[in-house]
Amino acid sequence: MENEINLEVKNLGLNLFPGESHPSEKLMDLLERNLVVIAGRTQSLLGKSFKRIEINLNIVSDEEIRQINQEYRQKDKATDVLSFPLQENVRRGDFDDFDGHLELGDIFIATGVCAQQANEHNLNFEEEFAHLFTHGFLHLCGYDHEENEVEDKLMRGLESEIMDELAGK
Repeated sequence: MENEINLEVKNLGLNLFPGESHPSEKLMDLLERNLVVIAGRTQSLLGKSFKRIEINLNIVSDEEIRQINQEYRQKDKATDVLSFPLQENVRRGDFDDFDGHLELGDIFIATGVCAQQANEHNLNFEEEFAHLFTHGFLHLCGYDHEENEVEDKLMRGLESEIMDELAGK
């Protein structure tokens, strides 16, 4: 794609598809720091180390995410983040890698919903975006807060730890 932006941190590659607008420098800086935090945790999050891990991140409008949500989840509403894993469940050992290279999948984040939630939580757009990216990444790894209460607590705890580390706490 012509607008694709590639970020590399350690063994983690992010293919960013920004849609209609170019992400701010502030967002790119925070996203890169977020990748550093996540890259330092990939072995513990995935239960295995890989030579290279690749993720696609798509920044979309609320209307685009509403359409995707309708098509794939039969929910006719805009949502904040959607994740589409390419693997069955990496953290539980159900995945296909290619000579140590793992493609995790796609994350979609809606800009309008992100901005609205940032306002509701007294965060700036970039902080909420980093939280949504972290949430989507954990889904790609095989974590699912909708599975049961134990899984919800585990995933929310990991989100908090990653966000605290990102914030320097």
